Amino acid sequence: MLKKSKSYFVMKSLIFLLSILSLLFLLIALIVKALKGKPIRQTFKILVSIILGYSLIWIIFYFKSSYTTIPFGTDVCFDDWCATVTSIDRENELTKKIAGMSADSARIVLHIKMSNHARGIAQKPSEPRVHLIDAKGNLYPNSAKAQQILEQLRGTQIKLDQRLALGESLETQLVYVVPKTAKGLKALIEEGPFITKFLFPDDQPVFVVKQ
Repeated sequence: MLKKSKSYFVMKSLIFLLSILSLLFLLIALIVKALKGKPIRQTFKILVSIILGYSLIWIIFYFKSSYTTIPFGTDVCFDDWCATVTSIDRENELTKKIAGMSADSARIVLHIKMSNHARGIAQKPSEPRVHLIDAKGNLYPNSAKAQQILEQLRGTQIKLDQRLALGESLETQLVYVVPKTAKGLKALIEEGPFITKFLFPDDQPVFVVKQ
């Protein structure tokens, strides 16, 4: 099981929150000074310094971060909600059924298992998502059209953000359409709203889908 350090996440969130609050305070001060006809140069310089400083540190963390390969079945946990890729398959049946898609595309089905590791409460993840990433860094989301075909063949699949009771585990399947030429495909599990992208990046565990 790979669990994101809660204290580390809190620290990153706190730094981001303090930076945003400082920027808001300075922006308000800037507007007030401008309206009163007072000099704003010093306040503006401090505001720009905070933006540039945070951006520089973010870039440093970004280039230091990397993808860490983990075996299928290894839980990736965000607090007490965990998910893993248990297996993959390339569905020939789907390839024949999905019309209107390029013959140069490959269909890949990920088998995902979600579980609740909390000690006393149900868990509902915040905006969970699973992407495929190739060696060039291209991101491939779950294909809505291919997913419809999958569910016609295999039944309705459970949503990733399904609320899980205490100790409950559920499995689902997600289908992706990628170019057949794509190499180094990896599956990345993420959780949290888009704003978390502005937190300092760190190493991310991935599952190898295709070399």
